Amino acid sequence: MTIDDLDLAYSDGELRTFIEDAVARKGTEHRPRFYAVTGSHIYGFDSAESDVDVRGLHVVPPEEYAYLRTPASEVTVNMDGTTEGFEEYAEVDLRSYELKQFGSLLYEANYNVLELVFEAPTVMNGMPLEMDALRGLVREFLPMNVPHAYLGMAKSNYYKHLDPEKTEGYDPRPKKFLYVYRGLLGAQYVLDHEDIEADVHRLAETVDGGDPALVEELVAHKREADEPEVPQDLAKRAREAIAAQFNALDELPDPDKSGYRDAIDDWMRKVRT
Repeated sequence: MTIDDLDLAYSDGELRTFIEDAVARKGTEHRPRFYAVTGSHIYGFDSAESDVDVRGLHVVPPEEYAYLRTPASEVTVNMDGTTEGFEEYAEVDLRSYELKQFGSLLYEANYNVLELVFEAPTVMNGMPLEMDALRGLVREFLPMNVPHAYLGMAKSNYYKHLDPEKTEGYDPRPKKFLYVYRGLLGAQYVLDHEDIEADVHRLAETVDGGDPALVEELVAHKREADEPEVPQDLAKRAREAIAAQFNALDELPDPDKSGYRDAIDDWMRKVRT
């Protein structure tokens, strides 16, 4: 998928201008390097109401870490309401990680960051060779603890929003079912393929036991009905599919990251210099 495949209210040129202005606010020495659209647009269930989630990384000169006031780990714009000065881009949320923070998240095998690296349509890429090298590097070490992270996300969303016994936070809308189902399918996909897939449609088609028809219905209901509660019969099918996928999930291996930290450090060193 490319940025041209997305139905966005902003052109890629407008998004690049927004990123450059936002990162420059934190200091003229901050260099924006790589950014892409994430969130529901790569999960396969964006709608007309979906914000444009942009994530990426910037780099500051290494000597800034020698001072008492070290660089902020990230730059955010429009994450908690509209940031002053960016009203024109009110529908765009930006989170830009400084390279050190980005590297830390890579080492943690944070699935959101890995989806950014592997799956997200690119808005700006000032280091294409480095990003290609990073994808190859990470693939050598997968699955690591990525399946555990996907499973944790699925469980957290289920108990927080879909547990019928909950009185607070119970929220059986289509996207909540999709988050849980995507997490379970994503965990199995990493185990099977040692790769990353973010789109819930492709996950349902690829993972054994996945239910593409269920996904289509949940997504259609999310887009057409302004996210009311899922109808009872559809909710029953979704809960059965979630339970079946949870029970079918392979035993998760102990994460092996031998050599991964050093590899990420080497990659970061090349990017920063």
